[in-house]
Amino acid sequence: MKRNLVFCLMFFILATLFMSNISDAKEENQIQLSKVNIGIIYEGDDDFNLKLKSKVEEEILNILSEEYQIKFSEFKADNLEVQNMIVDKLLSDQNIDVIIPTGILSSYAVMNRDDLSKPVIAPFIIDSKSTELAIKENKSGINNLNFITSNSIVERDIKAFKKLADFNKITFIIAKEFNQGVKNLPKLLKEAGEKNGVKVDYIYANQSKEDIIKQLDKVEVAYLSPLVKDSKRSMVLDELKKRNIPIFALADMVKGNQGILAGYSHDKAIDVRARATALNLELILAGKKAANLPVYIDKSDEELLINMKVAREIGVLPDWDLLKSAKLINQDNLAQKELTLKESLKMAINNNLDLEAKSKDLALAEKNLKKAKNNKKPKLDLNTTYSQIDEDRALLGVASEQKLTGGIKLEQLIFSEDANANIDIKEKLYQQERTKLKKEKLDLTLETIKSYINTLKARADIRLQEENIKLTKDNLNIARTKHEIGATGPADIYRWESQQSVELSGLSETESQLKMVKDNLKRTLDLPLTEDIRLKEIDTADISQGLADKFNVNNPWKLEEISTNLVQESIENSPEIATLDYLIEVKQREYQMKKRKYYLPQVGLSAKYDTYFNHWGINYSKQAPGVDIHGDDEWSIGIQASFPLYDGGNKEVELTKVEQEIEQLQKKRESVAKKIEQNLRNKVTAANTEYRKNKYSQDAVESAYKSLELVRDAYSKGLVSISELLDVQSALINAKRQEFVTNYNYLIAIAEVQRALGSFDIVNIN
Repeated sequence: MKRNLVFCLMFFILATLFMSNISDAKEENQIQLSKVNIGIIYEGDDDFNLKLKSKVEEEILNILSEEYQIKFSEFKADNLEVQNMIVDKLLSDQNIDVIIPTGILSSYAVMNRDDLSKPVIAPFIIDSKSTELAIKENKSGINNLNFITSNSIVERDIKAFKKLADFNKITFIIAKEFNQGVKNLPKLLKEAGEKNGVKVDYIYANQSKEDIIKQLDKVEVAYLSPLVKDSKRSMVLDELKKRNIPIFALADMVKGNQGILAGYSHDKAIDVRARATALNLELILAGKKAANLPVYIDKSDEELLINMKVAREIGVLPDWDLLKSAKLINQDNLAQKELTLKESLKMAINNNLDLEAKSKDLALAEKNLKKAKNNKKPKLDLNTTYSQIDEDRALLGVASEQKLTGGIKLEQLIFSEDANANIDIKEKLYQQERTKLKKEKLDLTLETIKSYINTLKARADIRLQEENIKLTKDNLNIARTKHEIGATGPADIYRWESQQSVELSGLSETESQLKMVKDNLKRTLDLPLTEDIRLKEIDTADISQGLADKFNVNNPWKLEEISTNLVQESIENSPEIATLDYLIEVKQREYQMKKRKYYLPQVGLSAKYDTYFNHWGINYSKQAPGVDIHGDDEWSIGIQASFPLYDGGNKEVELTKVEQEIEQLQKKRESVAKKIEQNLRNKVTAANTEYRKNKYSQDAVESAYKSLELVRDAYSKGLVSISELLDVQSALINAKRQEFVTNYNYLIAIAEVQRALGSFDIVNIN
């Protein structure tokens, strides 16, 4: 025991010394790294400018932190005057090694200076044509200056926007200093507009609210600069939305709920610019001249985002070409109506036209039952009679020439086996119709759940195909990069472009399928087919968590036990069995009625009363006083019993026939019960299978992602062929499709088990 304690103590001391040495080594290594002090200029604390700054700093740390001690000295400058003052200060500060303006205006502020005494990198030059420099051989050619830019961005944007919303004039809403800082911008915008047949106008956001609003009335379409201050931006957006004016902006703004129609995604461009800045900085620190470093980045992977909710609201919808090439967002938010599964089921039960028609059968059965019961109620008849005879007969004293009489008659059935049986039979038939209606509701509930889930499945498939297209675009960009540096020929580019076309075609087909399954759901809910709806995602808890838990079993014997336990419940709740049971009871009552007719009579009560009201014309009694030709009031009452003695032998034939019909129905019930048991066991097995498939598919997706990253990296380095990358990409998409398909199929399987059990947890169908 003591030896163990001594050993543990020695191990602890040695481990502590070892960790201390590692820590000291790290600190010593950090001290040995060269120090680099980078002067960072940023333009504001808004989300956009902070994003630009943080991305640049993040990439520099990722690439250089193992070689250098990086220190950032940050300076905020939100206008040109302050930016130039800070650049002067940083140029004269001997502690600053490199200057990086991380804003758009500050990037332009250093472009035309001829006093750059230390390296300066300007990452955010929007368009190569927006500078006054003549860029040659992909470098700045200016001492100590490197910048990062793209080619023809402005022209591309105007061209895409015009295709989406045809217009003759585009108005740029910008900060005034933006025009002052980017001196070549007006010329660039004018030339890009002329190439696309549109005029270019400006509204400066620095003006008063009243002056800006006056100018907005003349705006056809607007492009909102990200550099407009938040307070002015909100006001401008509100006023533009009131006028239903199409608004274009950066993609970050499109994603928000600000009423912006479209814009190009610059997320990747910002990442690439920041990475290029860090790589060029690494070369500068290694002794390369900033003037000779590359300035261009590839913009081919930037995609146009279209906010379909805004597009629908203002009536500007993309054509087929744009639908194929652009990324559509907020498609599910087009509809004002969002439905949950529970709400959909209630709507189906309350509104479905087929179910409404079936409900009429129940109403008719109820009326037939009431009619059968009414046969045992008393019948009361009231009658009046007006009569007229000829004068001769009246003179003879037969009756008055004209006479009015009346009477009342009561009939009451005391006992009738036919009537009693009819009531019992109509009661059973009414219950049978209720059971049939329950079956229709069960079927409708299952149909609605499946239609709802199939809509979700088609929607998920669209999202997956969009992801696949994005992967293909990324791979296409890799192929283009490899081709540009001479690593490969153009064959890979053509192959990826072909693959992209195939995938876009598949996406169009899936979008068509989504429309069809959604239309089927709307028909089930009795909604107009022109009305769009959004569906909320569901999980097992929305169907039946308690039932779902039963399928998490690890062996077939446990599954068999679950099925056996559920069989009796399935038969007891089965509307198909109940319908046959009611029919059997009907036939049994009919048999009982026919048998009782051998010895039971039909008994009824009848009562009648007649009286005289008045007379006119010739009346014999006037000529023979004391003679009442009308007589006294008449009444009668009696009980009648009838008993059929012989009907030609039909009673025996009918009894035999009913007996055979009962036997036939009982055999049919036995057959249906076996089918129900088989169906339940099949559904339970299917649910367990889908559960296990979904569990395995989740593992497959994780492995496929890892494989794709490895093979894509190898492809970018020329180590594997395009076919291998296509295979792993296809494997990933198939794995992800299998994951959501099995998940949705599992939900459908749970619903089908509930249908086999004759009840649903999510909705009351009784």
